[in-house]
Amino acid sequence: MTRLILTLVFLAALAFGLISQVPLSFVMRNAGLVDQGISWQQARGTIWNGQVTGLGYRGQSVGALDVKSSPLSLLSGTIASDVNWVSQVGRARGKLKLTGSAMTLSGFAAELDISRLNGVHPELRRIGGVLKLADVTASVDSAGTCRSASGAAQLDLARRLGIQYGRDWPMLEGAPTCSDGDLELPLTGDGPNGERFEITLRARPDGRTGMDVYVERLDPQANAALAAMGFTNTGNGYTLNQEAALTEGN
Repeated sequence: MTRLILTLVFLAALAFGLISQVPLSFVMRNAGLVDQGISWQQARGTIWNGQVTGLGYRGQSVGALDVKSSPLSLLSGTIASDVNWVSQVGRARGKLKLTGSAMTLSGFAAELDISRLNGVHPELRRIGGVLKLADVTASVDSAGTCRSASGAAQLDLARRLGIQYGRDWPMLEGAPTCSDGDLELPLTGDGPNGERFEITLRARPDGRTGMDVYVERLDPQANAALAAMGFTNTGNGYTLNQEAALTEGN
């Protein structure tokens, strides 16, 4: 019995060792990632500890990844990894789980420079701002359709815009959600004089991203400034919309 147990332990250790040395490039090529719109220029190292450069999603560049995976996850037909992502837009970290039919992020934290996102209106990119994400969980299927999303987010765009015009405008807060298959991040905030700000960031299954802005109850001088930036007067407030491919800005 002792010999049998030792033999099983040896075989398990051998299998674990072999799996842990599987090249990351081999696993990525055979994990159905291309069918989910994911591409890359180079994958180095093993699934235990590797790096992915030239990462793309549905034909658009989205940066690079450091990956530390659990080889044992392969036994259940999934890839479970701790990832660190970096690009011109910002950086993020969290856990990533890939199957043949879905991609799930969990415990995701990020800081993104919105001036680098082409899905943001050029005038707002000029003002800049930092989008902070915390404890985000999101799941999309192989077609890129959002299935579930949660977490917390903050954006200081309205505050920066207020400083530019001498106003005390708020930090915007919200949580990611799914809407008709899109991954959306609605953010809201209220100013001290009743001002209302609503910004929704959106990522579509085909890789496009966009930003919708709605503000109301601003003073006449602020309204005039927004109109000069390209905002549209709807009668109840001012709106600004932008949509573009999900790419890094210049």
